Amino acid sequence: MRGLLLLLLACLAASTARAEFPDRPLRLIVGYAPGGTTDIVARVVAEAMGPRLGQPILVENRGGAGGAPAAMMVVQATPDGHTLMLHTLGPNQAAALGTPLPYDPLASFAPIGMAALGANALVVHPSVPARTMGELRDLALRSPTPLRFGTPSLGLTTALFAQGMGIEFEEVRYRGTSAALNDLLAGRVDAYTIALGGILSHVQSGALRALAIAGRTRSQVMPDLPTTVEAGFPDVIFSSWFGLATTAGTPPDRVRRLHAVLNEVLSQPEVLRRLLGVGLDVEPSPTPEDFGRFVAEDHALWQRVARRGNLRQ
Repeated sequence: MRGLLLLLLACLAASTARAEFPDRPLRLIVGYAPGGTTDIVARVVAEAMGPRLGQPILVENRGGAGGAPAAMMVVQATPDGHTLMLHTLGPNQAAALGTPLPYDPLASFAPIGMAALGANALVVHPSVPARTMGELRDLALRSPTPLRFGTPSLGLTTALFAQGMGIEFEEVRYRGTSAALNDLLAGRVDAYTIALGGILSHVQSGALRALAIAGRTRSQVMPDLPTTVEAGFPDVIFSSWFGLATTAGTPPDRVRRLHAVLNEVLSQPEVLRRLLGVGLDVEPSPTPEDFGRFVAEDHALWQRVARRGNLRQ
């Protein structure tokens, strides 16, 4: 009898140990250098989620190669939910362009949940005689030379706007956002599409003119700015997005726990304030599956844009 009791106690202890999650600090891998919007989102979320999980979340920046090295760290991790990734549209856009990736942008990850959306705006230099998307389209159609659109690295975002507006454009490619923005501010390019948070101060100062937000609903950050749908361009809809994912094969109960804690912290006033401060709208996913469907739809969007523009490398 005593032996049976000891066996039952051992089984109970083992079951309890298996149920404990997390049982050590977590890692949140960011595929970009410190200081940018992606890094800020990661740190805000990590600082808020750690106390509720009972373990710290350590942010690790692994920039370079379009985020592929960072993604591989998550892909190759033990699927136990202790290694997370700050997920963005980068892998989907890279795949759409035909960039060789050492992982599958959909199947290699277990989606956890959305954190925030960065509404993308179409902005022009003040010298461009257009105050609406319609006026910019008309200007482009009657101009003897194409408008010059700045694009940081991947040109899919600009292509989406041009395709939706039915115009031709000259792509001026840069190695990063800062260089493209500097040339726009100097008037060396005519237009640029960028997350609103990155140009908010320039729009407010009058250094740039924002024409529209690429979405169905207006942004909390700049509520007076019309949407592309309101402007008559319903095919120009997308946002930069930021969410959490982990290694494919992670137990569903752990994914659900991480999702629940993420959604809890996204309702905290301080988290809302900090994300809104960098131009982001908080947008939690109802379930991990909803976030997974969103990522798949985003993947399909960029595949269509790349095919229509013959942009695959």
